[in-house]
Amino acid sequence: MNVGKHISKDIKPLLLEGEIEDALGLMEEMKLSHLPVVDEDSQYLGIVDEESLLEAQLGGTKISLCGRQFQAYSANLDSHILEVVRIASDGILSMVPIVDKDNIYRGYISPLELLQDLGSQITFKEDGGVLVLKVPSTDYQLSQIAQIVESEDARILGLLIGSSSDMNSIDITLKINQKDLGRIIKSFERYSYNIVEVYHNSLFDDSAAQRYESLMRYLNI
Repeated sequence: MNVGKHISKDIKPLLLEGEIEDALGLMEEMKLSHLPVVDEDSQYLGIVDEESLLEAQLGGTKISLCGRQFQAYSANLDSHILEVVRIASDGILSMVPIVDKDNIYRGYISPLELLQDLGSQITFKEDGGVLVLKVPSTDYQLSQIAQIVESEDARILGLLIGSSSDMNSIDITLKINQKDLGRIIKSFERYSYNIVEVYHNSLFDDSAAQRYESLMRYLNI
């Protein structure tokens, strides 16, 4: 998932001698709060936000007045798309500028369009359930987690690792290719895993499960 396949080029970068008023108008038109700035040789100088432009407008009309507020957020053409996700999150950006190895501006990626692209991937597109485990950082073993899921004839479609409210633990989010995770949940519980969230379509609610088990016991008499 190279960023080169996701670049948009419908926005021309701002120039230092450009007008702040024009930049603000472009932001309003494109529904963006950030725009890239380049020099006359298309060398990328940084990204400027709407707030910085409004403040600079009090002292003049040129974008160069915001020079000290330029932020160096960008991704390279050969970056993986997940690196763009990280950059967009770090800077809370409405767009991520893309540059080549010579720091020449080549386009941008919109986080919204990126989200739509990621949504088409099998991890998100295929039906299934989601399970969130809280695991002590020192006990995390992906091989064991995968073994537990696969022992119930299921597959892990995707995995996300995030920080937990407990500084000594991590939250592991699993997308699994089964809509009913009941058996998998019981398997994790047998291994003493702490399950903090479950999103699935259970085939039975608690009362139905009890009636079903009663029927099975009766038939076995």
